[in-house]
Amino acid sequence: MADETVPITASLSKELFDALVSLAKQRGVSANTVLQDAIAREKYLSDKEDSGASILIEEKDKSFKKLIRK
Repeated sequence: MADETVPITASLSKELFDALVSLAKQRGVSANTVLQDAIAREKYLSDKEDSGASILIEEKDKSFKKLIRK
């Protein structure tokens, strides 16, 4: 992450807020860290897709599924 921080205000649905809090608790980090990680991950995946890459999910049975996000 960059050294400079910029405060933001965001509105989330109750469902997304609950998911944010749950993820933070599961990972033992702050909600802010979960948001930062999610944005960084989205940027990475978006950049890869823009360059023509595919995103694959490996299932427990070792099969792969292509993740379609657009």
